[in-house]
Order: sequence, then C-alpha cells, then structure tokens
Amino acid sequence: MKKIPGFLLLILIALQPGCKKNNETISEVNAHIRFSDPAADGIGYFINMDSTHETVIPVNLPSGYKYKEVNAAVSVKLVDAAKRFYYGMSTLPNPGIRGVYIVTIRKI
Repeated sequence: MKKIPGFLLLILIALQPGCKKNNETISEVNAHIRFSDPAADGIGYFINMDSTHETVIPVNLPSGYKYKEVNAAVSVKLVDAAKRFYYGMSTLPNPGIRGVYIVTIRKI
C-alpha cells in the first residue's frame, strides 16, 4: 500500500511534458517608418520593409518615432503579433496588413 503513492508520483513525473525550446532566431531587417493620414485610409503609422517591400503595422511603436513627417530609416527586429489589420473599403478578399511587435529598433 505504501508503494502505490510513490509509484503514482513516479508516473506523474515521467509523463510530465517537457519544456519546448524555440530555437528560432529573430533577424534584424532594414525598414522605413512612415505615417499616413488616418482620416484618409485609417492606417496611421506603418513600417515598410526595405528587402520585401511588405507593409506591417507596429503594435508598440516607441513615441520617439511618432510624428507626422516621419520617414525614418531604421534597423528593426520584429515578432509577428498574430493580428491582422483591415483598412479601407475593399470589396475584394483582403488578407489584411500584418501586425508586429517591435523587439528592438535603432536609427540607421
């Protein structure tokens, strides 16, 4: 009878799921931060990737980059926010604009 709790504890420890390690590296990319009048298209601040020309919406853009004449060349590390933003009045199937979290950002 005394062996059963020890045996159950051993089974629980053996069946415990391990911690999954994510070896995905976040690469730094060059981009430009831009501003578009929200009254015109609803977007506001966005980032254009230099290499892919993809437009993404930063969820956590630092206040130092939030001014209307912004066209700042930056080097940025981004993580997908698993969020899509839909702007305009498009009737076509629209995948939306990808939302991202900024991990690091610096002017170049």
